[in-house]
Amino acid sequence: MTSVKKSTGRKQARKGDGSIYWDEQNKCYIGSISLGTKPDGTRHRPSVRGSTQKEVRAKLKELKEDHDDGIELGDKYTIEEAARDFLKNGVRGRGPATVNELRMHAEKWIIPHLGQAKLKRLTTEDVDAWLDVMAKSLATSSVRRRLFTLRRIIKFAESRNRVRRNVAALAEPPEGREGRPSKAVRLDQGKALLRASRGKPIHAYIAMSLFTGVRTEEARPLKWKHTHLNPVKGQTCSCGSEHSQDLPPHVEVWRSVRKGGDTKTRKSRRTIALPAFVIAILTEHQQQQRTSRADRGWKSEGIVYVFGTRYDTAQQAQVIRDQFRGVVAKAGIGGSWTPRELRHSFVSLMSDSGASEELIADLVGHTNTMTTRTVYRHQLRPVITTGAEMLDGAFGEGLLDDE
Repeated sequence: MTSVKKSTGRKQARKGDGSIYWDEQNKCYIGSISLGTKPDGTRHRPSVRGSTQKEVRAKLKELKEDHDDGIELGDKYTIEEAARDFLKNGVRGRGPATVNELRMHAEKWIIPHLGQAKLKRLTTEDVDAWLDVMAKSLATSSVRRRLFTLRRIIKFAESRNRVRRNVAALAEPPEGREGRPSKAVRLDQGKALLRASRGKPIHAYIAMSLFTGVRTEEARPLKWKHTHLNPVKGQTCSCGSEHSQDLPPHVEVWRSVRKGGDTKTRKSRRTIALPAFVIAILTEHQQQQRTSRADRGWKSEGIVYVFGTRYDTAQQAQVIRDQFRGVVAKAGIGGSWTPRELRHSFVSLMSDSGASEELIADLVGHTNTMTTRTVYRHQLRPVITTGAEMLDGAFGEGLLDDE
């Protein structure tokens, strides 16, 4: 029990207990407790205030518990301070794309709505109210990602003894707005995209993405040394496997722009045969790269990236998105489209041509067929058949002539 001191006098409390007295000037109760000494040797005796003795006793008890458990004392540390500390020191080892997403979540959604709240005083109800605000304008998956970011921020603060528990971990994301479902272009729309992009660097990017199903994060860092436009005589390919027979033209999808260069999953590491019409487009694209480089007085040999910048570095995602939107508009295809939907289109075109779920999953690097069936497929005609040869038969004839 804490002892209570009146303004007319002070009574010595038992060792380890706090003391409480009424402050006439500020019209509140003040409590203080001895917690040993500070690192500089001075006495450590923090104080708290409250409108009632009960409130002050609770605060003194919390101070003592925090001190005993090594938790930083006081409650002035805010959510904004926690978020900025996390962005400064808690994202080490993360890729640039991940850091940018976390920063966007913090700057746009967490700090403006929760930033002034004291971290120790944040309640699950506060988090629930914040989630409800986001659910009015964001899709469920977006609400969930922002909640996970808040959990990471508070978890980082926990690891620095700033707070005792992570209240965000107790909150569940509500249903948000229905997100825009991914779409797939039809074959005639795919041809329109190729015609509209003819002569532009993104022309080959569209062909590769639409007719091999590579992810945008796999296509942007793709290198020519992993892209074989001619048959490869029996030898060891870059994947390390020995082949006793010649390999057809193919692309080795073994890297991405993710941190460390790894693909999304181990199953994503795959080697895909190239349809003949894609080989023709890539061959023309390679020659255009060499010509452009020679025109600038640079050596035309040794170009590294298939879809790189003029300085032969990996292309930025935003540049690809902007170029693709321009092509979509020129092709007269209505609606909002993103480059990743070329991958969805590949799955649908393969399905429409009779490919089995297992074959499509192998080609696009899905761990199992469930993702192929429920997320990516927009047309369903499952019949077991083959891969690149089927694409050549279905789409290759006259494709370049149509351009």
